[in-house]
Amino acid sequence: MKSTTRNCRYLYDKDKFLGYAYRALRSHFKSYEDFIKYFNAIKTDEKKSLFLKTASFYLFLVKDGKWCVDIPGSDREIDYLDNSLKYIVIFSLIESLSDNRHVDFYEYLVSKKERVVFPVDKEHLRSLYKRYKVEFGSIRRCVSFFEGLSTERQNELASKVKIGGKKPSIENMAKFLYNLRSRFVHNVELIHHVANGKTISFNRASVTESSLRISDILDFFEEGLIAYFGN
Repeated sequence: MKSTTRNCRYLYDKDKFLGYAYRALRSHFKSYEDFIKYFNAIKTDEKKSLFLKTASFYLFLVKDGKWCVDIPGSDREIDYLDNSLKYIVIFSLIESLSDNRHVDFYEYLVSKKERVVFPVDKEHLRSLYKRYKVEFGSIRRCVSFFEGLSTERQNELASKVKIGGKKPSIENMAKFLYNLRSRFVHNVELIHHVANGKTISFNRASVTESSLRISDILDFFEEGLIAYFGN
């Protein structure tokens, strides 16, 4: 009971959080009444609470949030810093939507039904790790999230980027977007591919062209969020 109560805490002040969620997503609904119908159709109280939490965090940290700098000699607002931090928050929100608990690789190995026999040779270990990444890796949440968009919107998202001169599949597009997140988290590389114009980068023999704007990422996230809870 304690877990259920904690998971539903955003329903205790439901009207306030509904206001926040509607402000974040209102461009996707004809009216507040339509938004309420959508919300009421979410199947469980836990999911309703998670929706309110996610949309409200998105509103404060991304949609109406702004990263400002208070350093002498620096501009107060720097687009690429603001865009990078908003981008990271969006992908943190996507990761938070998974129903599956985190399982580390060792736990995965010892719990497999076919009972992995130790020691494991390198090739077998590599194949097991690939399967683990598919089942439990964070990137699968990103792929699943964007696959929830309509086919038309998936194609529109993928058309914003060319990798090696080709439009990626929605799966490869989601992986590309997630990789930008990972490069910031692990290497503190700012998200320059989300800019107010076309960007080009080189990675080994591949050239990546991007016309993504932060407004595109926000739009696709909002639609993906609505689709996720609508299902």
